[in-house]
Amino acid sequence: MALTGDHYVGTFEGHTLELIRNNWNKTLTLLIDGKEVAWESCVLPGRVTLTGVVEHGGVRHAVVVRSVPHRLLWTKDSIEVDGEPLTLTKTR
Repeated sequence: MALTGDHYVGTFEGHTLELIRNNWNKTLTLLIDGKEVAWESCVLPGRVTLTGVVEHGGVRHAVVVRSVPHRLLWTKDSIEVDGEPLTLTKTR
């Protein structure tokens, strides 16, 4: 986990899904194709789940972000589309 936060990017059928953890204002944000679709404050350590929908070819796909505490100060973050985990790239 970086001092200022983390930024993870994954793709699904040409759509960009981003997970941004901002340690300055203590938020977790889900972006789909650059648009904010869900966010939550995470001032206290704990499990956070964000949900959204990505539409591709007229079909809606459920997007679920999970942030689970791991050890004392770290978290394990993931993005799933229709229950299948995406491969994420940490960009910062």
